[in-house]
Amino acid sequence: MPLPRSLDPEDLREEVPGFAHWFRYPLHAHDFHPLRAGDDAHASLLGYYAAKPLYGELDAHGRVDLGAGLNGEVVAVFVPSPARSWRHARLVRARMPRRRARRADGTRNWPAIRRAAEAAIRRSL
Repeated sequence: MPLPRSLDPEDLREEVPGFAHWFRYPLHAHDFHPLRAGDDAHASLLGYYAAKPLYGELDAHGRVDLGAGLNGEVVAVFVPSPARSWRHARLVRARMPRRRARRADGTRNWPAIRRAAEAAIRRSL
């Protein structure tokens, strides 16, 4: 189930306090995933979320130090269902083992990152 068309991710910067601090790049509708009450595709829809892993350090200029690697923290933006506006969206932070944030080939481990975000969102509900 895709993000409703009434929700424009470009509006997140103005609508969700703190969003721009954690998400410095624009999000798109395809970045959002449905969160359901259970593993079944027919389970009730709790809302939609987008998540990203965080880097652990800043460089001397105050920018994210990509060389420091991912630190195991994840931040997600979650909008509860029925999602008609960003008014009820909120940021949720999660932790996961740092070593699980990347795969052996060095790419981000998106399934593990999403699981960490989903677990944190469920706990916050």
